[in-house]
Amino acid sequence: MRHASTIRIVAVLMSCVGAAALAQPDDGLTESPDGPEAVKVYFTPAAALEKVFSAADSLWTERWEPSAAERTDLEARMGWRLPDEPITFHRGRRGNRDLGYALVLEEQGRFKPITFMVKISGEGRVEMVLVMVYRESRGDGVKRQRFLKQFRKKDETDHLRLNRDIVGVSGATMSSRAITMGVKKALIMVNYRYTGQG
Repeated sequence: MRHASTIRIVAVLMSCVGAAALAQPDDGLTESPDGPEAVKVYFTPAAALEKVFSAADSLWTERWEPSAAERTDLEARMGWRLPDEPITFHRGRRGNRDLGYALVLEEQGRFKPITFMVKISGEGRVEMVLVMVYRESRGDGVKRQRFLKQFRKKDETDHLRLNRDIVGVSGATMSSRAITMGVKKALIMVNYRYTGQG
């Protein structure tokens, strides 16, 4: 259900200016306690969007600034505080067919944040999760599809509890938990903004 909040739609092709900084060495986000060699960039924002929207003939972004009431409601549903900046949804279309939503998230691993993309269908189900940047020397097994494919077809009604609904990666418990939490957040935000009841 769409809300009346201000939304700005910016047409883009395969580049995302706002998200591009996530994979750049800026503000210490690509630093690692294990040294710069431990930082692994698997996907730039443009490459991740190209992968999750491979069938699209047009892409755009929508930035949503929730009202104070919407923010309170969302935080109550998630159990986590929302970032202060607007929420950016990447969208894709092929002809008249809506290809869904993608969000770039950062969740704290053991020492540093993990940057990843969650692609959600128009029906509100996870289609793909991609780890974009991993910043520690251990635990990067969470980038493997053996772990990430567990999220496919999950929707907001799924609990997504680590080691109950999702089997974590051995030796990467905190990273597994971070991605599981981020996927749940993405599902709640997409459902609230677009596919469900606000």
